[in-house]
Amino acid sequence: MASGHHRRVFLHVLADTLGSVGVIISTVLIRQFGWLIADPICSLFIATLIFLSVLPLLKDACQVLLLRVPNEHEKDLTTALEKIEKMEGVISYRDAHFWRHSATVMAGTIHLQVLPDVVEQRVIQQVTSALKDAGVNNLSVQVEKEAYFQHMAGLSSGFQDVLQLTQQMHSLKNLHDGTCIM
Repeated sequence: MASGHHRRVFLHVLADTLGSVGVIISTVLIRQFGWLIADPICSLFIATLIFLSVLPLLKDACQVLLLRVPNEHEKDLTTALEKIEKMEGVISYRDAHFWRHSATVMAGTIHLQVLPDVVEQRVIQQVTSALKDAGVNNLSVQVEKEAYFQHMAGLSSGFQDVLQLTQQMHSLKNLHDGTCIM
């Protein structure tokens, strides 16, 4: 089944069909052989089949309620985040959160720290594209330039540590890429 709605409709039709078949079978067994126990046995059998068929639906619903990322997307998300770290102009990212919003929608948020001369819309487009390939089709991106860090550093002494760490990460990244930092 393609979506949760189709699965629910299928389960409803299945329950009706099994109920009708169960009534027919138990009626035949009672009339032909006098087996009065046939009715509760058929009812238990039908209830068990319906319960087993509903388990995958319950699992999907629990993943949505718990805001979990589907297992099949975890590796793709890790690859996308590694790609984002290597994008031109991106210093680092933080607060990357992804969750299943519904059967067909995976949502997410991410904060990017970028160089001052970067065109923000271009970076947002690249990040959105990378995460869309990983299954995230509802994304919120917040871009913070270095000037923002410097402003926040003046407001808070604790933010100075964040600024220094970010600059160190950028320096290491440039050294790793083989560029020279002055």
